[in-house]
Amino acid sequence: MLLRCAFVLLTVRRLRHRCRSLPNVNHDALLADLDDDQRRAVTCAPTATIIHAGAGSGKTRVLTHRIAWRIAQGTADPSRVLAITFTREAAAEMRKRLRALGITRHDRAGDLDQPTIGTFHSVALALLRRRASDTSAQLPTVVGNRVSLLDQALGENPLGRQSAAVLAEIDWAHARMVSPERYEAEVERIGRKVALAPARVASAYRAYEQLKAKRGLVDLDDLISHATRAINERADFAAATRFRFRHIFVDEAQDMNPLQYGFFEALRGDREDVFIVGDPLQAIYGWNGADPALFTSLPDALNKPTVLTLPSNYRCTPQVLAMATHVATNNGTIPNVHSRRSSGFPVEYLEVEDEYDEDHLLRHIVAPHVQAGIVPSFAVLARTHAVLEPLARALSAAGIPVASRRASTVRTNAIDEVAECRTRHDLTVWAADIIVESTDDDERIVAEQVQAYLRSSVRGEVDGRSAAAYLRASHAAPENYGVELLTFHAAKGREFSRVVIVGAERGLMPHSSASSEEQLREEARLAYVACTRAADHLTVIRAKRRKGRVTTPSPYFAQLPDGVEQRGSHVVEARRQRLSTPTDPGVLAERDLKRRLRDVRDVIARTNFTLPEAVLSDVEIARIVAERPCDVEHLARILGPLTANRLGGAILREVSHTATP
Repeated sequence: MLLRCAFVLLTVRRLRHRCRSLPNVNHDALLADLDDDQRRAVTCAPTATIIHAGAGSGKTRVLTHRIAWRIAQGTADPSRVLAITFTREAAAEMRKRLRALGITRHDRAGDLDQPTIGTFHSVALALLRRRASDTSAQLPTVVGNRVSLLDQALGENPLGRQSAAVLAEIDWAHARMVSPERYEAEVERIGRKVALAPARVASAYRAYEQLKAKRGLVDLDDLISHATRAINERADFAAATRFRFRHIFVDEAQDMNPLQYGFFEALRGDREDVFIVGDPLQAIYGWNGADPALFTSLPDALNKPTVLTLPSNYRCTPQVLAMATHVATNNGTIPNVHSRRSSGFPVEYLEVEDEYDEDHLLRHIVAPHVQAGIVPSFAVLARTHAVLEPLARALSAAGIPVASRRASTVRTNAIDEVAECRTRHDLTVWAADIIVESTDDDERIVAEQVQAYLRSSVRGEVDGRSAAAYLRASHAAPENYGVELLTFHAAKGREFSRVVIVGAERGLMPHSSASSEEQLREEARLAYVACTRAADHLTVIRAKRRKGRVTTPSPYFAQLPDGVEQRGSHVVEARRQRLSTPTDPGVLAERDLKRRLRDVRDVIARTNFTLPEAVLSDVEIARIVAERPCDVEHLARILGPLTANRLGGAILREVSHTATP
């Protein structure tokens, strides 16, 4: 008993010492620029807490500040913190923010005294790797080519082009913890539509699982199920894991599927030191196995936790949020969220005759933004790729740049992670992790290039900076900026100054594949997510005919709220005439500068989750436009020295880009 007490006392002392010794953690700074709801979430008691974070409410800011606050207060040991995200990009962003708060020293986790931040798959893999090391067992091998393995499992009856669809169904079954024997009954029970006969899918699923087991292979989802089983079946492993991860944080929890939820419960045990952030109105992955009911059931599972709400939206103008709220009512829910921004441009709802007029109208909407040089803040969203593909061709044919950012952005982020590796061993482990856990082809290519670099550099010191320099110099790919064309799913987590939603017709919104009540509710949530990607301008377009067939309007945009500008098919010609109307160049220049300064103000306000007028007032913008300051000293006479030094770079850059009338 004495030894046990001594051990506990030593642990507490180490915890307090580690928390006191963290560099650059300022208690007051952690709470600065937080609104009352955010501050309440960050500083609430260290018990089970659920945060309902509305769109644009600063959930990542709250989550990272909560981690930093707990550590700074001495109620959490940084080495015992586990934060689970759903994407590698989200994990990288969280590490970046924690580093800025003085909690971590590197963008990529690696030190034992730092928080562990990763996806469900990466956390499960790390646990299995540790388990294998402790027991001298062999770590399972992840399937490399799943299509090839499925074809081998089916022998003389391969699926050909339908292999990808069947593998998607297998992934859905894994996520829902549905065995091959139960697959048919479950599909029938929930009314799920599948490309093949359910019996054929179940047979392929069974053969695939049998071949995996025979060869000792696993899928990514198997990593989660194996780690969960190891925790639930081995008391010693469960105790060690829960001791290692005492403080659990979960982001985007509304997207958890039953498999991930089971893993979370295994990690948690019966403890209440969990902090969970989610938004039921942004649960849009039911087709992939997620179950939003798991998030709504958490209060019962966690035994009366603290439940808080972040209702302030710092991204969208009141007009945009009113449209999004109207759309969300089709889900049977009125969002508890309100805009903290000043009044903005009215939302537009435009009807055109067909998809050809849609192309023409879109070009005329986009063209002025291209000329003004703010294309990266413009996005065209649609429910499916099929709607976007002809629009991309039409914009490109008109000389309007279309973004192809994804591959280069993923590559850049991966190379940044490589640069954080400090030794050859770190590089080797990073590359192996990516190849095992990532499903992104561009990311895996970077990992393979790192492995090739290591093989070619057999002598001398090797670190992440040298590897990153090699990757950038040898395989640089310029990023193509332009208008972004994204599906609703791909747009989640993004924001743009202006958004145009196309295809506001029944069959696309909601999609024709949605038949059950829950699927229709998810379609409404998906449309809500699409609307809330817009910060300043939102335009919705409906074509009366598409592919030669008469359409009916989407029910999401019926009986529109007051203030929405509705126009018919004559809008294309009206836009053309408006664009050709001459205006005094001096007036245009002043108007353009005011608009761009407001854009700068809005971006800074959204980043800091504050009101735009608190950053820069309309009176100050008017004085800047009138006086055209050319240096910080002149700007200080308008804004004061502190604000001028803080915002001078951004403001003077916009002023210098405006021609004097």
